Amino acid sequence: MPTPDDTKKWQDHPVVIAIGSGAAALIFAQTVIFPTMTASLQNEVSSARSQTQEVAALREQLKKATEDTAKAKLELKAAQINNVFSVGNPYPIGLSKVKIGDSPEAILGNYPEEKVTKNVASYWSIKLDHATFREVTYFFDRPKNLKDRKIRALLFFTTEQSSGIIRDKLTEALGNPSIFGPKPDCAGWSLGKDLFAKADGSISFSIVNTQPDCIVAEK
Repeated sequence: MPTPDDTKKWQDHPVVIAIGSGAAALIFAQTVIFPTMTASLQNEVSSARSQTQEVAALREQLKKATEDTAKAKLELKAAQINNVFSVGNPYPIGLSKVKIGDSPEAILGNYPEEKVTKNVASYWSIKLDHATFREVTYFFDRPKNLKDRKIRALLFFTTEQSSGIIRDKLTEALGNPSIFGPKPDCAGWSLGKDLFAKADGSISFSIVNTQPDCIVAEK
């Protein structure tokens, strides 16, 4: 029969201690560590799922915003084509800040300088982001110094979508043309002492400070 000392020695044996420690560690792991790790992993999975849902929602919002923007641009272009001029005014809506008699500085004050083409001293051209007009050219009179020059004419070139409508739109805004000539599809409007408009064909129209003509060019 083992004595108390033998029992104590048995309990103090390294193997017994190791087994007891291992059992305690296993119990601790099962009751504390594993549940904690499981809860943490569940939280991470839940967080990842939530983030995935948020990303999907943001993508849907971005898609809708892109579609809405494209639709708004189409509606703006349609409005620009349908409402090119206001009554009595030859300058196109949205493009009326630079006029006959203004200086070149007026052009630079209303357009980004990088969009202004200045290759020729007698005129500057600007590419436009406009549904009705793709480009406008401003012609100057001829003083030697640029600061003394004034705009004497504006020439607007139509976009493909608006080709063929300008004469009708000018007639809606300015009334029937009062200046005609033998050149086909050419007509003009007198709007004051130094202000005239001219539709010449279907792809352009001009605003000038002298009475236009519609003479057929000699061959």
